[in-house]
Amino acid sequence: MVREDVVLITAVVQRGLGDGVVEAAVGAGANGGTVCYGSGVGNRERLGVLALALDVDQEIVYVLVPRELETAVFTTMAEAEGMGRPGRGMLFTTPVERLAAYGHSAAAEKDEP
Repeated sequence: MVREDVVLITAVVQRGLGDGVVEAAVGAGANGGTVCYGSGVGNRERLGVLALALDVDQEIVYVLVPRELETAVFTTMAEAEGMGRPGRGMLFTTPVERLAAYGHSAAAEKDEP
């Protein structure tokens, strides 16, 4: 099944906060999410020696949602895990032109030949 009404919501948060952000997204109607690990380098380079004490490990959260759920899921994710406080993370959306194999449900299986 190919869909063209999907949006990717991405959150970059401090290590340990990703699961809470995904739980918030699911609570707002998303099917789930993917959490990947990464590390930031921009702030570390600017701080020099002080950067050794800076925790730059991050989690990147990806959540695909139908366009009609975008605002509700985005707003809920933005409020999760104290995302409104400085240094807790950032959140943005990316339009998805086409997506194949989005979601899995018994209803979708009935529609397949």
